[in-house]
Amino acid sequence: MSELHHSLQGLHEELQRAQQLDPADRAMLETVLGDIQRLLQAPPQGGSAGRHGESLEGAAVKLEAGHPGVASAIRAVLDALGKAGI
Repeated sequence: MSELHHSLQGLHEELQRAQQLDPADRAMLETVLGDIQRLLQAPPQGGSAGRHGESLEGAAVKLEAGHPGVASAIRAVLDALGKAGI
């Protein structure tokens, strides 16, 4: 399994464990993750990967205090995206 797929799986697992995650934050993260998975299936167009990376970084900052595991998993995904050139 690639590092990116492993990181995405880890983030999904953290989201499942984060029972007190605000519903709006959870929905935003799940939307961005779905978008990233679609990007992996099709070539990036017009900088859309960068937009999702910014959304994920903002989510990581927001969730750092209350959900450090989720924030760490988000950063692992961002790192893997960067290494994959996405």
